[in-house]
This record gives sequence, C-alpha cells and structure tokens, in this order.
Amino acid sequence: MNPFAILTGASRGIGAAYARLLASRDYDLLLVSRDETRLTQLARELETNHRVQAHVFIANLAQPDAAQQLFVESRRYRQTPDMLINNAGFGLYGEFVSHPLPRIQEMLHVHVQTVVESIRLFLPGMIERGSGSIINVASIAGMLPIPYFAEYAATKAFLVSFSEALAEEVRPTGVLVQACCPGQTETDFHASAGFRPASLLPMQTAARVAHTSLAALPNKNPVVTISWQGKLAALATKWFPRRALIKLAGRATRPTTR
Repeated sequence: MNPFAILTGASRGIGAAYARLLASRDYDLLLVSRDETRLTQLARELETNHRVQAHVFIANLAQPDAAQQLFVESRRYRQTPDMLINNAGFGLYGEFVSHPLPRIQEMLHVHVQTVVESIRLFLPGMIERGSGSIINVASIAGMLPIPYFAEYAATKAFLVSFSEALAEEVRPTGVLVQACCPGQTETDFHASAGFRPASLLPMQTAARVAHTSLAALPNKNPVVTISWQGKLAALATKWFPRRALIKLAGRATRPTTR
C-alpha cells in the first residue's frame, strides 16, 4: 500500500508543488482546497502521471468544524496518514484597522485554530503507530513582527513556536514535526494580499520550497528556512536589535499612498 498524505491548500503554489513531489514518490493523497476546478485538475494530472490515488476534498478551512470534517473525510481512505501538511493560508496587507474583522477572523482560524485542531486529531494515531510527519508551512515573516503584515506575521510566528515545541514533545515517539519557512516565492500570494515586494534577486520557486522541506525531514530540524532569504532573516534576528529590524521592515512594507 502506498503511503498516504493529507495536504491543505493544495490547488496552487507551494501546495501543488508538494502534491506533485509526493505523487512522484508514490504517495496517495487527500488534496484539500476551496478551489474545486483547480483541485480536480491537479488530482487528474497526478493520477495520470503517477500510479497513485489523488482524492479531492472541497473545504473551507475557516469554518469552525473544518478540522473535524477533514479528520472524518480522511478516515474514508486511511485510519492514520503518514504525512499531514498544513499549507493553506493567505495574506492581508495594509494597516490593521483597515482590515474587515471577519477577514481577520478567517486568517486566525485557517492559520492557527484549524492547524492546531487538525494536529490534535491526527497526531495520536501517528504516535500510536510510531511514525509520521507533520509539516506546518509558516514563513520567514514568522521570525519578526512586520508592520502592515501584522496579523499574517503573528500567525506564522505562532506556527514556528508551536512546531518547535511540539517537535521536542514528540521526539521520542518517531513522529517528525517541521515548520517550513519560505521567503519570497513565485506564487499568487502577493497578488492576493495586494503587495508586491521589491527585490533585486529572483524569487524562489514553489517546487524548490517543497523539495527543500521534504529533503530536510530526516534531519529532524524543527525549523527549515528556504534559500538565502531565510538564512538572512535567521541571522538578522540573532545579530541585530529587534526594534531596528521592525522599523526597517515597516519602511519596506509601508503603503505608498495613505
């Protein structure tokens, strides 16, 4: 029987890159997203190109019972997944007070509550079996408060902290937990958030993010930064005053019109 992975936010970007890479490694998949058209197309592509089963689950992970629904749906295929990748998410750019409260609540639910609840549901089965991997896709934004991305950076900081603590808790059980922290990546994230970062260097590809993340799992490092951006961010937070870094981040992200 092929190993089985659950992947949220699978219809595009980093999620789709994880899906293609796992399918090439003979993983059966449960692909989760709100975008039925893209998700169905991806599932057909994976089943055509690889000898795997790609199941589709159309779900809004901002709903209060999203984690429970995902848990029930996954058990139609396997009792316990071999891998859970919490990748679903989105950005909010601009002053905190300009964002509608319902949209902020959606972000908190997708990035934090549904992730924590999903792990709480799936982790006991992994521990009982003595194996499994959980990847929480965070961001280098989680390493430092970022003005005008305040909510987004804070939720990603939670994922980094939670993943590090949980990885230590489950270390003796054989289960691996990783926070994957990409930098600027070629996806539609920035377009959706309404912000285009200025950079003299090319962005990394979603495929590179997925490959680096999966390749790092055997090393049991709870936080994996991707490319020069991640390494630079990690060094900066260690060697430069936090207040100065926050001011620099605010200058880089401040809206040009107010």
